[in-house]
Amino acid sequence: MLIRRLYAHERRLYADHLKRLEGDDRRLRFARGGVSDGWIDDHVAGISSGDLILAALDDDRVVGAAHLALGTTVAEVGVSVDADHRTGGIGSSLLTQAVAFARNRRAEKLYTLCLSDNRSMVALARRTGMAVRFQGGESEAFLDLPPPDPTTVTQEISTGLFAVFHDWAELMDCYSEAMVNAVPPLTLARSG
Repeated sequence: MLIRRLYAHERRLYADHLKRLEGDDRRLRFARGGVSDGWIDDHVAGISSGDLILAALDDDRVVGAAHLALGTTVAEVGVSVDADHRTGGIGSSLLTQAVAFARNRRAEKLYTLCLSDNRSMVALARRTGMAVRFQGGESEAFLDLPPPDPTTVTQEISTGLFAVFHDWAELMDCYSEAMVNAVPPLTLARSG
C-alpha cells in the first residue's frame, strides 16, 4: 500500500474517497450529521493550500486519508479509511505519518475532535499516545509534539521518495509497453 501526499490537482481523489463513506461513517468522520456529496465537494474545495492530505492508495484509488490542517502551533487531523480496508493498520500508518509531518512543520500540538461513539478514532488516538478527553457526546484528543528530529525528517523524505520511485516505475512500464506496441516488427529484406 502506497502512502503519499496528495497534490492540489488530485483532491478529487480525496473527495471520491469521502463520498464512498456510508452515512454513519460520514457522521463519525466529520462529527456531524447531514454530510451530503455536495457538502463533501464544498469541504474539499475549501481545504487550505497549506493543509496536507496524506492518502493510502490502492491501484490509484484513495482507500484511506489523513487531512492535516496546520495552524501556527496546533495541527488538527482527521482520518478516514474505506470500510473494506479497515483493520489493516492503514489508519495507524496515516496518523503516524501525519504526526511526523506536523512535527516537521514545527506544530507543538496535534489535535483531533470526534464523536464519543467513534470507537475506532478514539482507539487510534490512544494508540498514538494522544490524551483523550470526553465531554458530552464529543471526544477531544491532544498530543504534545516535540520539535522535528532526523527520524521525522527521514520518515517524510522516505515517504516522498517511495512515491517518486513508484511513479517512475509505473511510467517506465507504460513507456516500455508503448514502445513495444509502436515499433513495427523487424523484417529482413531478401536479395535476389
